[in-house]
Amino acid sequence: MEIKDLDYNIQYDEATKTVKFAGSIRLQNLPAYEPIKLFLRDVAKLCQGSLLTMDFRDLQFVNSSGITTLSMFIIDSRKSAAYQIKIQGSLNISWQSKSLSNFKKLWDQVVLEIS
Repeated sequence: MEIKDLDYNIQYDEATKTVKFAGSIRLQNLPAYEPIKLFLRDVAKLCQGSLLTMDFRDLQFVNSSGITTLSMFIIDSRKSAAYQIKIQGSLNISWQSKSLSNFKKLWDQVVLEIS
């Protein structure tokens, strides 16, 4: 499964149960993020009872609407508790250490790896 755009790419690898984000996501508003939201819901269904890894190490930028969409996904995941989430980020990309660590505040079971 994949979402491709000129500025970003989101790929799901079923073998490793990993969603890889790359590029810059600068969509206009929350409704514009609906395809990404649906993509993540579909991925979550495939990961029932296992660990879902969300790899942001190649994502240079995501705006506040994107962070909100990702936060809502974390909250929905916490409510269902049907799978675990591991977040991977990079210290070399300034927004990641602060923003990604907020996901752990939303769900304390999130595994956070920022290196």
